[in-house]
Amino acid sequence: MLSSKKWLVFLLCIALVMALAPVTAATAASKTINVTIDGKSQSYSVSPRIVNGRTLVPYRAISEALGGTVAYDAKAKKATITKSGSTIELTQSSKTARINGSAVTLDAAPLNVNGTLLVPLRFVGESLGVWVTWNNASSTAVLETKRTFKHQLGSAVLNKVPKRVVVLFNGGVDISVLLKVKPVGAVESYIQQPFYEYIRPNLIGTKTLGDETQPNVEAIATLKPDVIIGTIERHEKIYPQLSKIAPTIIMDDLSAWQDNLQVMSKVYNKEDIATTFMADWKAQVADFKRKLPSSVKGAAVSIIRINPNGTARAYNAGFAYKIFKELGFSTPKAQLATGEQFIAVTSQEQVSLLDGDYIFDFTTDWDGDGAVLQHQKTWTTSALWKNLKGVKNNHYYKVNSVTWNLSGGALAAKLMLDDLYFYFGLE
Repeated sequence: MLSSKKWLVFLLCIALVMALAPVTAATAASKTINVTIDGKSQSYSVSPRIVNGRTLVPYRAISEALGGTVAYDAKAKKATITKSGSTIELTQSSKTARINGSAVTLDAAPLNVNGTLLVPLRFVGESLGVWVTWNNASSTAVLETKRTFKHQLGSAVLNKVPKRVVVLFNGGVDISVLLKVKPVGAVESYIQQPFYEYIRPNLIGTKTLGDETQPNVEAIATLKPDVIIGTIERHEKIYPQLSKIAPTIIMDDLSAWQDNLQVMSKVYNKEDIATTFMADWKAQVADFKRKLPSSVKGAAVSIIRINPNGTARAYNAGFAYKIFKELGFSTPKAQLATGEQFIAVTSQEQVSLLDGDYIFDFTTDWDGDGAVLQHQKTWTTSALWKNLKGVKNNHYYKVNSVTWNLSGGALAAKLMLDDLYFYFGLE
């Protein structure tokens, strides 16, 4: 038996729980979910709501507002929507829908509320070809039927979320895989053709369009793309041709993978994936910097490669360089003194330009015949090389040329950072 004092405490706890529960439920139920289409507020007979963390919105009303036609089979509890040549089929309480006959899985099953079918917000964008973002501050689902992308060479206007995408740089191909978008056409990889092995399984059926530096314009045209994505370094000269084929978006910097991810996620209507990836990236960068010993923080890192003609190069710019700078590493003083981003080292007498506290070498066996690796061996077995500080301290590493240099995408960045945990002994 409980004492009277303990019994009183027990009753008070129960009362407190009962008092708090309705307040919490009422708060969730009373939260107003707003919807805008191209900036105009929408009003519905059945309000949008959040169920189990998913935002559900009235599909029929939104479809019709966007020019779609809706038919409902009450017996089968199935809605069929047609819009711009596409057919979408939804069944109440089923997470499986069909878009033009292909099955897709919804985040949550459609919910019937007073005869109105509510569906997950993300599915609205995927099925109706509109951009959908969530404004958490105002609890607003923002729908856009058009987006304009400005760049150094002009601008591209998209009137629907593109389905047929052509990507003309390897970093963009990597980013497309991350964003779960399979291009209809893409440039082939520099080695490991047709596409780099780490992303190849996701590109089955994608047509190769030649080299990044000289893509096949005629082949691009035959694909009838909704959008073409290139870079100013590679495609400035052919931009007039590309923009006549389809809206063309030109990235400002081939190696700026974070900026490119941001732009491409907005093109593809995949900003949620990009946001999650970048949050994970920033957390891992912070973790790496926290674990790095104080004696190594700010160390001078030399990024190099040996060229097919037997010369060498040091990098003070580019994909790997940007990642090292983000991690807080410095650049060797001798390299900075040159004022060059890409430092040509033509003879062994200049080998000191390749030195650093740590030396990372992404020499590429371009032709697969080992010829460039023989040049690499000539450099790394010389007496002058062995006198380099990074070499004497056993801080010279041969690294993956694909994920450290040739690709330049978000997934490659993650793989490079994983490598750095190993090279700096942080695992």
